Amino acid sequence: MNEIVTRPATQDDLAVLWDFLVIAAYEADVAAAKTVPFVAAHLDGWQRSEDFGFIAERDAEAIGAAWARQFSPDEQPAFYVDGRTPEVTIGVSEAARSQGVGGRLLSALIAEAARRGAACA
Repeated sequence: MNEIVTRPATQDDLAVLWDFLVIAAYEADVAAAKTVPFVAAHLDGWQRSEDFGFIAERDAEAIGAAWARQFSPDEQPAFYVDGRTPEVTIGVSEAARSQGVGGRLLSALIAEAARRGAACA
C-alpha cells in the first residue's frame, strides 16, 4: 500500500470537494447535491477567505477530503454556531475507509483551525 499524503485544498480542488460532499451528504451525485440548498451551501463560492480544507491522496488520486466553512448569522441558521466555529464536512472514498484517512484529515483541520484561532476542537 502506498503512502497517503495530505495537502491543503485550493480553489482548483473544487470539483474534488464536490465529489466528497456527495459522499458526506449521501447524495446520488454532484448534480443532485447542487440542487439541495442545505448541501450546496457547504461549497457554493469556495474558497472564501475563511474557508480551509485538506485533500488526502494515494498515488496522486484523491481518496478523501475535509474542509471547514465559517457561516454568518444571515446564512442558513442551521450552520451558524458563532463567529469562531466553522461547519466541518468530511468524506472518504469507500475503498479508503478504515485506514485512518478520516482521522488524518480531521487532525489537519483541527491544527489549521487552531492556527487561525477558530474553534474546531
